[in-house]
Amino acid sequence: MRVNPDLSVNNDDLEEFQEIIGFKFKDESYLVQALLHGSLFSGDKDKLSVFRKVNGLENKDYEKLEYLGDSVLGLIIAEHAFHDICINEYARSNELTIEGVATKIRTVLASNESLKPVARKIKLSRFVLSEGHVNIDGKLSDIMEALIGAIYIDGGQDYPGTSSKTEGNYSAAKDFVYRFFEIDSALGKIAAFNPKGMVQEIFHQNGLGNPCYRVLEEEGPDHEKQFKVGLYLNDKLLAIGSGNSKRKAEKDAAELHLKHLQENSLETSQDID
Repeated sequence: MRVNPDLSVNNDDLEEFQEIIGFKFKDESYLVQALLHGSLFSGDKDKLSVFRKVNGLENKDYEKLEYLGDSVLGLIIAEHAFHDICINEYARSNELTIEGVATKIRTVLASNESLKPVARKIKLSRFVLSEGHVNIDGKLSDIMEALIGAIYIDGGQDYPGTSSKTEGNYSAAKDFVYRFFEIDSALGKIAAFNPKGMVQEIFHQNGLGNPCYRVLEEEGPDHEKQFKVGLYLNDKLLAIGSGNSKRKAEKDAAELHLKHLQENSLETSQDID
């Protein structure tokens, strides 16, 4: 996002970003606030003060809106989980609570890995207001939540189909989340996002205790280590995973075991047919 010589945010950039996200702000200061990273004009408090005044900003960066957006996102996901039949059936068949499944879905949707494709879709990194030399990749998920908070508190220009300001604000935020976060497919990503957790759930459901991961092989210099890790049920080896860290090798082993279970389930189903 460009800043004009008078320290106002470039209007063409603001318009372009609003076109990308499909939401028109009544008060664009909320959008600017959501995109404001703490590094902008860092070390120059006077310039930052002028920037905030020119653009009508209340706060020094996006963090206050992030807190609001985090709560709004949680409510949207909780409401979705409450009404979605598939989520209710998943929870029942796996002997899980709706709250637990909703928490998993939120983790999937709000994780850095899940946010990367969303950030790319809306070209977020291009529009964040920060110093050019600062790497903001690790903050994009926080800024995305700030954007949700900004959309919620602004509500948009006469959001259609709503009877009150609060309802309109929530509907606007919900529409944005459903458009970009693929909330309907999040349930199918739970196992892929946390395969170790899924394996543990399967073990517990079948009274097998906890899965055990053992390092089978470790090779290479310290800066290029490669690990092979075995997933065990008691002393029975179920799968071997590999990776450049123990954690990644354990995740790989868990993914292979889940894939094996899925293939066996399909074969059994075909035999019955």
